[in-house]
Amino acid sequence: MVDKETTEFSRGSFKEKILRQLEENAAKQAETKFPDPEDFERPSKSDSEESERKIEPRKVDLEPFKLPVFDFPAADDSEEEPFVENEDLSHESDSLRQKLDGVVSEKAQNQDISPKFSRSESNVQDENLEQNQFSKEKKSEKKVKHQPSRRTNSSSKKASSSKKNKNKNKNKKKKKKKKKVTAGKIIAVIVVLLVLVVGGTGWYGYNFVKSGIQPLDSKNATAKSINIPAGSSSKQIGEILQRQSIIKNGMVFQYYTKFKNYSEFKSGYYNLAPNMSLSTIASKLEEGGTEKPVAPTLGKILVPEGYTLTQIAKAVTVNSGSNEKNAKTPFSEADFMKTVQDPTFIAKMVKAYPKLFASLPTKDSGIKYQLEGYLFPATYDYTKSSTVESVIENMIQAANTQLTPYYDTIAQKNLTVNEVLSLAALVEKEANNDDDRRNVAGTFYNRMNAGMTLGSNLSILYAEGKLGEKTSLSEDANIDTNLDSPYNLYTNTGFGPGPVDSPSLSSIKAVLEPAQNDYLYFVADVTTGKVYFAKTLAEQNANVQKYVNDKISS
Repeated sequence: MVDKETTEFSRGSFKEKILRQLEENAAKQAETKFPDPEDFERPSKSDSEESERKIEPRKVDLEPFKLPVFDFPAADDSEEEPFVENEDLSHESDSLRQKLDGVVSEKAQNQDISPKFSRSESNVQDENLEQNQFSKEKKSEKKVKHQPSRRTNSSSKKASSSKKNKNKNKNKKKKKKKKKVTAGKIIAVIVVLLVLVVGGTGWYGYNFVKSGIQPLDSKNATAKSINIPAGSSSKQIGEILQRQSIIKNGMVFQYYTKFKNYSEFKSGYYNLAPNMSLSTIASKLEEGGTEKPVAPTLGKILVPEGYTLTQIAKAVTVNSGSNEKNAKTPFSEADFMKTVQDPTFIAKMVKAYPKLFASLPTKDSGIKYQLEGYLFPATYDYTKSSTVESVIENMIQAANTQLTPYYDTIAQKNLTVNEVLSLAALVEKEANNDDDRRNVAGTFYNRMNAGMTLGSNLSILYAEGKLGEKTSLSEDANIDTNLDSPYNLYTNTGFGPGPVDSPSLSSIKAVLEPAQNDYLYFVADVTTGKVYFAKTLAEQNANVQKYVNDKISS
């Protein structure tokens, strides 16, 4: 029994076997039928002539040659079947040899063999035969698909497997590299996203807190009456203010007040506006509200210390509580000046505040404005129902409130309210701090006790309508001391007819509690405002030359 592995041959190996047999047969025929010419002796000339006459063309009888017929599968078969050698392979190989020999002999008979030949010619013929045979076999091979031999198959399989392994390794490496690159990209993207999220959250939080601290509407000064119930926490107050459109965010208010240590909030009614900052609102809540609602304010009027009535008339037209530039109130300067000079209104005020106006000068006393100095400098709110009269009355009421604790002291010193306000108005303009105010007030008292006039330039400037206006240093120094006016305190003794401006509470206190000194003179440096005091006229003249005249000339 022959094993399957030894009986299976590929078509390629079978072809090579046939070609070898053809070459061997051709070589044998060449050796037997075509001897080498060199083995024969060269004949003589006479012999050669005779041989030429006797030699006849020789015919070589060859056995007929038929091509073997093989039963190969059709060319259009989709699958190739391996060639299997039968058990009597040796018998078939002998018959094949005989058939091949027959084919060679038949081919030789069909060709005309010339009497003269050489080894080269026989070789060419053999080669032609082989080439023809090869061409036929190649044509037949093109039509038939054959299976490669086991050796080539195994070697090709090994080569292909090695290539596949290499390709697999390369693909694995590429995949690993791609995985590493992809993982790195994913990590980088995640890190970038985290940075963006953290940064965006921080930026959003910063802007959220920053915007929450700012006023809700910086241009809206319209106040609302807000009720804060008793026992309300900062969180509850923030919610109320946010609901009433006073602040942007109640939570920001809660944390802001805790951070700034605002804690002692009081209950009551508050007039709050959207243009207020959180710190302003918190301060008001600590001050306390009213038991009943008060009309909300529309704006504020600022009256600085030392303002005259004409200056106050201009101030009431400006809404100082608005962030808008040149914001106006509903009041006019003309209405203000008309009201403060109205006898009916003045009589009404005298009746309402008898202690304040107990020594009010009469109109025929030479006074310029009866109510000059009686309107207290401060900041005043006005509402929708406010009028010029109500605004002026609020200023008079504030003066009465500030002086109420000192009415008894004024009476004990044998002074009147008008005298105290008149002297305090001069002190307000002559000094810049409390110590100087008390020394200036003491100097004025020393001069009056000595029978001297007060000798103030301010009263003359007021009489000329220049007090409160911007004047040059030379104008202030070269005043007309001979001016015919009750306000000329160089020629008239006493306190003067009345105040020349609205003094502050500090100046009023300085007049009621003056410094005890021996000064009779003083002069202020025209550039710095510092006051220099003197006991004698010679010292005073030296100070005037040094701190006034020399600086004016330079």
